[in-house]
Amino acid sequence: MRVWTSTGSGATWTLPAVPATVGRMRRHAAGFASGMGAPAEMTDAVALAVSETVANAVIHAYAGREPGPVGVQCRADGERLVVEVSDEGVGIAARDDSPGLGQGLALVGALAQSLAIAARTHGPGTIVTMSFAPAPVAPQAPGLEPLCALALERVADVSCVDVLSGGVLRRAAAEVAGDPELAAWLRGALPPAKPGTATWGAMWDGGAQLIVHDDGVPRSPGGTGERLDLAWWVAIALQGPDRLPAALWGFGGREGGRPVPSERVMRALAGAARADLAQETERGRLRASLALG
Repeated sequence: MRVWTSTGSGATWTLPAVPATVGRMRRHAAGFASGMGAPAEMTDAVALAVSETVANAVIHAYAGREPGPVGVQCRADGERLVVEVSDEGVGIAARDDSPGLGQGLALVGALAQSLAIAARTHGPGTIVTMSFAPAPVAPQAPGLEPLCALALERVADVSCVDVLSGGVLRRAAAEVAGDPELAAWLRGALPPAKPGTATWGAMWDGGAQLIVHDDGVPRSPGGTGERLDLAWWVAIALQGPDRLPAALWGFGGREGGRPVPSERVMRALAGAARADLAQETERGRLRASLALG
């Protein structure tokens, strides 16, 4: 099975969800981007993002049965390219026997201007929609960068702030106590993607979410937890003026470092999640509360 259609500024390919399809779809998408005049960096981003999302469909969409179709649609939208990857299976949800998709989708989010994941409206399956533009999206976190210093001052060994933009988290600030090299690595590391990541739970449940590492559970190789040797982590969803999640403040303790926060500290953090921590007065109130914890 191979289907190809072209409509002037758009093209669609449908192939079986088998390993060989990953490379073919990557080349199709890269060729389309290049043909539309996209710069080399943008073309490379499209190619890598399509590789990740098509690979996810190959691995997850038709698990336990015959492979069905995976489709890639590319279209031009002004200076942007919009790419959709779709399947007709169970989609990209992580399985119990799989390490999950968080890092792959985080990579896609870092490459794309926007990322959206939705169920197909007609029949089973998932559609992943990505957009790409020549200029990368610079994360903006006005007034939130000081939260990293506040965390290290009071409760943590490591902290970062990720801004919600285009449906994905983008790293805006990060600090590691006493280790500038690790701090630089953390600033450039990929934030967690939407599905299957514990810290994203804070975005939907609100408040402060505490995760304590279980030594019996292996860490993701090369991931943040392994690289920083984290013993615990707290994720706090920060609201914007519209009262919707706008950013994620995270901080944690390394093995042999700061202890797990007390219940009193966690209550103070949960309350602060509803405040405007971009304001120095609100950060001052939180700093005083943490000092009492």
